[in-house]
Amino acid sequence: MEKYNTYSTEDFLSDAGFIRWVKEGAEEERRQWEEWQKSQPKNLKAYQQALLILRTVLTAERIEPAKDFGASLFADIQTSIGQQEKRNKIIKWVRVASVAAAAMLTIAIGIGWYAQSMITISTEYAQQKRITLPDNSIVTLNANSSISYHRAWAWQNKREVWVSGEVYLNVKHLNADPTHIQNKEEFRLHAGKILVDVLGTEFNVKQRRQQVQIALLRGKIRVQAENQSQAIIMKPGEIVRYNGILQKQTLEQTRNVPEAWLEGNMVVSGLTARQIIDNFEDTYGYKVVLEDSTLASKQIDGTIAFNSEETILYTLSNILNVNIYKEGRIIYLRSR
Repeated sequence: MEKYNTYSTEDFLSDAGFIRWVKEGAEEERRQWEEWQKSQPKNLKAYQQALLILRTVLTAERIEPAKDFGASLFADIQTSIGQQEKRNKIIKWVRVASVAAAAMLTIAIGIGWYAQSMITISTEYAQQKRITLPDNSIVTLNANSSISYHRAWAWQNKREVWVSGEVYLNVKHLNADPTHIQNKEEFRLHAGKILVDVLGTEFNVKQRRQQVQIALLRGKIRVQAENQSQAIIMKPGEIVRYNGILQKQTLEQTRNVPEAWLEGNMVVSGLTARQIIDNFEDTYGYKVVLEDSTLASKQIDGTIAFNSEETILYTLSNILNVNIYKEGRIIYLRSR
């Protein structure tokens, strides 16, 4: 229970154990929580707020008073107190009711915000980041990328994330049988207009320049464009690209390694100089001007170390036989 000593209200509301206890109220867990409260942790108020919010969500229902409730209440007031006292009591009752209504409204607004708000984790140019989702799935973000998910992850019917840029996902299995998937076991990824449904697998998603590319390394996923009936079931070693329509290829056909960026590299077999420059711009945030446009279509084979801008520019300058000039965030590649 010691881990809960530093929890905020938000942490409690995201914790599966806390939510399970409030929902099911197992006797053993109840005793553990009572002992924890008796220890007077510094964050006891955060616990109490989370408990109130979650119990309100789980037990909320509209209470309809009996049809003669209002008339009976007023008759009781009339017969028990004088006119002035009656007026004062009614005013007091109205004030108490107003305070209670305001409190409930505040709680409802807080619950609504928590249920609808999103957590977004992003990277800057030239930065990578590795995070663990609430279900213990691992996500690695490339430079200039982001991932978003519901703050109330544990309340949702399915695991769901939204990504931009380039990310690599290792999705945690919640069910070993892909033919019987429960709602809570589903994992859905949104990348632009593309939906990816997966049980548990490893895959790379790249959403740049109005295009989406998905490369599957392990497992099995279903890829579909929003508002389209067409869907593709991917197998390991396949790539799906979307630029208005879905197209499938194999890794052998593309001759490059989509996840090479995890090791700070870029396998560029068959890519053009323009494609490499586009990746450089997306990763480091520069605008690159290739003054000799005929060089843009030059194909390059091999591996480029992509973990520093100086290394990439040095490689390009030698391959394309150009000199490099920087002016702020603009880089000019000029033929020698």
